[in-house]
Amino acid sequence: MSAAEAADQTHTAPSLAHRLPDRGIPLLECTLGDLLRRSAKLHPDRRALVWAEGEGLATLTHSQFLEEAERVACWLLERARPGDRIAPWSRNSVDWAVLEFGCALAGMVIAAWNPGWTDFECAHALDLTEPALVLAGCDTRGISLIERARDIAGDERVVPLMQLRELAAGSAPCELPMPAPSDLFLIQFTSGTTGRAKGAALSHRSVVNAAWLRAALSGADETDVWVNPSPLNHMGGAVTMLPGAIAVGGCYVVMDRFDAGEYLRLMRLAGATRIGGVPTVLLALLEHPDWQPGSVSLRAVGAGGAQVPQPLIERLMHEFGAPVLVSYAQSECPIITSSTPGDPPRLLAETVGRCAPHVEVKVVDPVSGEVLQLGETGEICVRGAVVMQGYYRAPDDSAAAIDGDGFLHTGDLGALDAAGFVRVLGRVRDVIIRGGENIYPAEVEDALLGHADVGQVAVVGVPDARWGQQVAAAVQLRPGTRPTEIDLEAHAATRLAHFKVPRRWLFVDAFPLTPNGKIAKVAVEKLFCEMPGAADKVEP
Repeated sequence: MSAAEAADQTHTAPSLAHRLPDRGIPLLECTLGDLLRRSAKLHPDRRALVWAEGEGLATLTHSQFLEEAERVACWLLERARPGDRIAPWSRNSVDWAVLEFGCALAGMVIAAWNPGWTDFECAHALDLTEPALVLAGCDTRGISLIERARDIAGDERVVPLMQLRELAAGSAPCELPMPAPSDLFLIQFTSGTTGRAKGAALSHRSVVNAAWLRAALSGADETDVWVNPSPLNHMGGAVTMLPGAIAVGGCYVVMDRFDAGEYLRLMRLAGATRIGGVPTVLLALLEHPDWQPGSVSLRAVGAGGAQVPQPLIERLMHEFGAPVLVSYAQSECPIITSSTPGDPPRLLAETVGRCAPHVEVKVVDPVSGEVLQLGETGEICVRGAVVMQGYYRAPDDSAAAIDGDGFLHTGDLGALDAAGFVRVLGRVRDVIIRGGENIYPAEVEDALLGHADVGQVAVVGVPDARWGQQVAAAVQLRPGTRPTEIDLEAHAATRLAHFKVPRRWLFVDAFPLTPNGKIAKVAVEKLFCEMPGAADKVEP
């Protein structure tokens, strides 16, 4: 941090949970198309995209990637105008990757549909964004989405995504527009947990700098090979992974979906140096019969999207021989915090890293809005160049999310310490209120993950006639272990106040997951509610 930034930090009271942005890493003032032009100029012959083809690999260099993206941009401009929305609906593919940058060069806006959506959800996205084209491929099972897309959007708007590069090869060269960094580029749909999905509107500047800052903080460069199955319809793939690799001149390996065996095969074939995924993905790699510690040489393992227990972090570091990196972001703000190589396992397990450069963070009382003290739990609010412009065509939702001072209210509960580390403790709406006491699920989960027999855990609040809500824990045990509810309650009681100790338990073989691999807590709550006699239980 420079002397100027250090002086800036004194503008907030030292005991307040409010951290001004570190501007030590410069922002990039360009569009996503400019980012690809830069990488093609600096690293023309280096691999940019790699994907499985038969038993081997196919490749596009950075210069070839730019050429194909420019042809796609010209093909798009024959059918739509700058500013129009384009809706890819597919699992990952090389055509999807080329389309993202083709849209950027054409001045158009990506508004991707999740391949796991129902027709009802797609119809909502269609009505909201009015895409000029829907490029349909396959879902994660390999089932074609083309006919469904035609039924939803009409024949005239639907193009098979897997034919895009072939179709664009016949397009004549054209003069491309010059979008500004402040122009809208990505409409990233939220999960829709509070109603129908909203579209977070992100500019070129937001996308480029979220990718650039994440790559810079991890120490990535042009020699890196990134293997990560994060969907391109999700912020992790569309912002962090693909643009992140291009931002430093590196190589992005396209995986159409997550499969542990194929992941390991691509890591070896492509020479992976950086991998990542949510904890369930990383654990599946370690437990796959094809995994052999020391068989790949990695520089970093990214773990995000959920709390990562310390034993898993230590195991990842040991078996992959590389530092583990954790981060925190939202569709509305693609980078909020990040750890850096060398951070110890305890901090990686207990926090989501430090505040990211150019991101101002404060923790406020969810009711009064007053800034809290360091270490106190409240709502995390952020401001900076990477924050969304608002929700697309939803002014009321935008005004509710971004206040008059430009702070995005994340809806996440957390705490900030004096060193800039952030702890995320759950959602504001997920607080368990038992007899007037506020209980944060993440704190209880962290305590239970300290038990040697616990593999994964999800803590939720369930109705209780006496206390209003009771703490309930769903637990996936490590193979070969059999602790009882009494054992786990006794362990929790050594780390938590009595009212925080779970009193309802459910042992599961596997957790219900969201499309991006997180534990689906709404589904976990439903499992507890469906247990015999759940509505009649009264805990002491």
